[in-house]
Amino acid sequence: MILICVLALGAFGFAGFIYWKYCQLFPEPSNETVQLTLEKRATLERLRKEAKFQAHDFSPLGYTGAETPEDKARATSAVNGVIDAVLAQPDGPVQARTVSSLIGKAMRQVFWLATEDRNRTADYLLEIWYILGFKLATGQFAYGAAYRKPAGYSEPLPPGWTAPDQPRPINP
Repeated sequence: MILICVLALGAFGFAGFIYWKYCQLFPEPSNETVQLTLEKRATLERLRKEAKFQAHDFSPLGYTGAETPEDKARATSAVNGVIDAVLAQPDGPVQARTVSSLIGKAMRQVFWLATEDRNRTADYLLEIWYILGFKLATGQFAYGAAYRKPAGYSEPLPPGWTAPDQPRPINP
């Protein structure tokens, strides 16, 4: 009985250590404040109207489209929910932590989708982050060395973007 308790305690301690190491992969969320302007609002509204989760060949990786119509609807709803929450705010200051929290909620909504669909959801959410003008980390994603980030920014460019101020064409 004592051996079982010791093994259980050791397993619990090891699991806690692994979880702690995993959490350290994620950067601290930004404390930035940006201004929601009419121009940013118009861009977000165009992104909201866009038919999302379609196949594309934007670099660095292409996307084959959502795995199922239900997955497409769930992921689209998650992305549009973030856009709607941002657009519901009045023009003026927007806190990074507020948007980061919305991004985290959206990613939890797509947790069980295929990896490619979750990754595309994250790409849309990063577009929102860049459209708003944040430069530091969302705190919701961990990246390896393969993900290049523009100088002065903590998140990689979304697919199709050529620079932080040069987004892909958004076609509603």
